[in-house]
Amino acid sequence: MKRGLVLLDPKEVPEEEYQERIEALQRYLRQEGISVAFIYGDVYHSGDITYLTNMCIYWNEGVLAVPATGEPTFLMKLSPRVHPWMKATTILKDLRSGPNLARLIGEYLREAPPGVAGLAEIEWWPEYLVSELENELKEWKVRDIGPEIRQNRKKPSANELKLLQESAKISATAVEAGMDHTLSNSERAGKAELVARMSGVEDIFVFCHTSTEEADTVEVISEYRGYWTIAARVIVHDSPDWTFKLMMAYESAKEALVPGVTAEHVNMVANRSFDEETILCEADILHGIDLETHGDYRTLEERSKAVEAGEVVGLRIQLTFPDGQHAVIADTFHVSEIEARCLTELITDQIS
Repeated sequence: MKRGLVLLDPKEVPEEEYQERIEALQRYLRQEGISVAFIYGDVYHSGDITYLTNMCIYWNEGVLAVPATGEPTFLMKLSPRVHPWMKATTILKDLRSGPNLARLIGEYLREAPPGVAGLAEIEWWPEYLVSELENELKEWKVRDIGPEIRQNRKKPSANELKLLQESAKISATAVEAGMDHTLSNSERAGKAELVARMSGVEDIFVFCHTSTEEADTVEVISEYRGYWTIAARVIVHDSPDWTFKLMMAYESAKEALVPGVTAEHVNMVANRSFDEETILCEADILHGIDLETHGDYRTLEERSKAVEAGEVVGLRIQLTFPDGQHAVIADTFHVSEIEARCLTELITDQIS
């Protein structure tokens, strides 16, 4: 459940920008002959809906309906008592509640003549809901519109980049707060989360754990105004040999982070620092829009896509030791044609 601050601030992102995002989707729908698009979201995976409307699904699940022409509608299981709050924090005006999402979609479509209904990334929809929709949409053709919205989200606007920079600052500050050598890992986690929550994040994942007898890891993935960033550092209590190699792997991976690079190439570059069979080194590039789910919702095709200029990504290096414990270094970068600028640079040392 998300527990942070949610607001609609036109000084951060003007309503016109949300309208432009919706209109871009509507142009695609008209071009493809699709009458309406449905976007599913829950507390774990709702970034597309947030991007289009500023909606924060803090509990339960819902579906955003975007017609090829006209205003979007949000269909949800949450009760009508939350409608005033949602209208105050989103651009949405039409909110409909009910105990069954498939039935809500069916009722919504009965207002229009049968046509083509597009489901965004249908492979990530709950199986029960897709099954129930077969009965509700008998007169409609159902088509998967794939990651159309996702593609539009990959390169942040100037307004979005400002929010990403603030999100990165919070993630970095939270990690820094947890790097006190005198704290236990549970105390580090509490301190890191406190710092982030007090800064207004909607959601946060904090991982503070033992890496080896000589080291601990502090990792933070946080969401601020719907934008996710990552940072992680290793705290050492001695000077184990692997720490130098980890820093070398990180620096090599960072140098390789340029437009056109793939996660596979970055992983290969990072592994040049490791010739030990006992330690597994894994380097990954997590796009900012995938941090919400820790990369779990990426398809194989998306994992292999090259980074493009203008994108914001997380670079994450993980060492896994023979006993299963692991150490992590991570940062968030804005990749341009000129450089990969670290947005979490407030943390000065990768290993402290």
